[in-house]
Formats: sequence, C-alpha cells, structure tokens
Amino acid sequence: MYPEFAQKMDVFLDLLALIPPSPFFGVQYDPSNAVVAGDDPVEMLRHVAPRVVSMHASDRYLVPGTTMEDLKAAEGTAGYTELLKHGVTGRGANDYPAIFELLVAHNYRGWISIEDGMNGMDEMAASLAFLRQMVAKYYP
Repeated sequence: MYPEFAQKMDVFLDLLALIPPSPFFGVQYDPSNAVVAGDDPVEMLRHVAPRVVSMHASDRYLVPGTTMEDLKAAEGTAGYTELLKHGVTGRGANDYPAIFELLVAHNYRGWISIEDGMNGMDEMAASLAFLRQMVAKYYP
C-alpha cells in the first residue's frame, strides 16, 4: 500500500495552483483528509473555499490514549493510520461551525455527502441529524 502523495496540504495546494480556475474543475473538500494528513481542516478550507464544488462530510477521532503528537509521529506511514477512526460527523476532530461559516462566506451551495456507516447505521443517522442541524443553522 502506498501513501496518498497529495494528501498533505502543501502538496495538494501546489498541485491545485497548477490548474487554472475553471467552471470544469473544482475541489471536493473532505475535512477528514486534512486530519488524516496531520493538517488543519479549517486552514485547508481557507485555501480552497473559492474552488469547492462538493463537500464530503466525515469525522475522525483519535483512538483513546492517542495524542495529536502520536498522529504526527506516524506521518509517512503507508495508507491511513490506525490512530484515527471514523465516527459520527460532528463528534470528532473537525470544527464544523468554522467549516460551515467559511462555506457560507464563499457562497457554497453545493452537495454535502456523508461518509459514515463504518460502525453501523445508528452512526449514519446521528451524522445525518447533525448535518441537518448545521444546514438549518447556516443556510436558513
């Protein structure tokens, strides 16, 4: 298994800068990818918000007893680290109020898909309920 070469924010942004803005190319923003890479998802969104065409809402949490320093020390391992697990959207490492504030500030009105169900449909239902609350609050 090989690590995703463009997962780190600096590499992704360098590649994105090579593609001129176009109505035919956009960014699918997944805040958990930044978490997996050890980057700040809100900072990533600040850079890509004008080009976001879809959002993949997910959340990750650190395995109990693990710290962000442990996650950063695991950087460079092949694939996704076992130090982070999928969980209910809105209950993990992502700051969804800040994410939605930035999306609204950039007039984002696109799709929001859910990545969940890894631990059963109850978590999927909880993620959906959370996202419905966020949409109602930020897109009245």
